[in-house]
Amino acid sequence: MAHVWAELLLWMIGLAGIVGGFCACLYRFISDDTTEFDLEFVWNRQYTRKDLELEQK
Repeated sequence: MAHVWAELLLWMIGLAGIVGGFCACLYRFISDDTTEFDLEFVWNRQYTRKDLELEQK
């Protein structure tokens, strides 16, 4: 019976690792700053970060 609990624990740890890895990748994807991309390709560098009030205070 103990091996059943050990196997269940290993499956839970594996699943937690997969879910945690997915969440970490998703967080990194969402939190990446795309402002430089927007400034270059959308506005053709017409505006600065200060003009758009994107500077952190």
